[in-house]
Amino acid sequence: MTNTAKTDFIKVKNVLFAVLLFNLLAAIVKTVWGYATHTVSMQADGFHSFLDAASSGVGLVGVWVASRPADESHPYGHRKFETFASFSISVFLFLGCFEILKNSFSRFQSGIVPDITKTSFIIMLMTMGMNMILSQWERKKGTLLKSEILLADAFHTKSDVFASLSVIVSLAAGWLGYPMIDPIAGLVIAAIIGKVGWEILMESSKVLTDYSRIHPHEIRDFVMKIPGVEECHAVRTRGSMDHVYVDLHVHVAPEMSLEKAHILSHKVETEIMKRFLNVLEVVVHLEPHIPELEND
Repeated sequence: MTNTAKTDFIKVKNVLFAVLLFNLLAAIVKTVWGYATHTVSMQADGFHSFLDAASSGVGLVGVWVASRPADESHPYGHRKFETFASFSISVFLFLGCFEILKNSFSRFQSGIVPDITKTSFIIMLMTMGMNMILSQWERKKGTLLKSEILLADAFHTKSDVFASLSVIVSLAAGWLGYPMIDPIAGLVIAAIIGKVGWEILMESSKVLTDYSRIHPHEIRDFVMKIPGVEECHAVRTRGSMDHVYVDLHVHVAPEMSLEKAHILSHKVETEIMKRFLNVLEVVVHLEPHIPELEND
């Protein structure tokens, strides 16, 4: 691994650690106060923050493993461990969704009225503002560092903003004399969490199942314009949105020397990586171009 890559992984870990500390603090405050005031929506949001902290912890472990260099047992590196960490975040989200749904339905049956205080509003407004700042910061860093786990965690953190907004609405409704809005807000939060979890699950599944990232015809049409390339086929892509791996077969004139063919293959690799900035690695398989055999 290059020094630049190591530095990027350290930066990713620092961001995740900062987010983890904030989520732990927010979770403790919201959960304790939510139980003290019998506010199910606040309890749900506190549990959501605990899940955020847990997902950041999983992300830290995933990034640490992913930063390890390629070895004999993992010749392609350990980057997919970061993807697996993203997948684990979606599992945490679904578990949280189930717990919140259970608490909301329990509140419908019990009919307990929450105690609405000014402190509840202050706590929710402050944590919501911080989540907005953290989400934008994570997304910016994730894009800059091309970190799959940071982008996934940024989506997770962003969901907290909408969840906290639902809690504030339920608190306002309770203040006005409509306490049953509180468990309804819990259901809304569960839906938000479930949606974010599904999006993260779908994206991480694409990486783990080697989903095609760039249409083969797009790469083929581009490569065919490079001088010396007679034909191009068997184009395949895989990886994450920002770390795409490409392999393809390129035909060259049979009389082309090995040295020139080797130079051409490097040119194809370089040009593809210039054209598609999210491509991390290109493997070119050279073949002699024999039209008669292709027609057969």
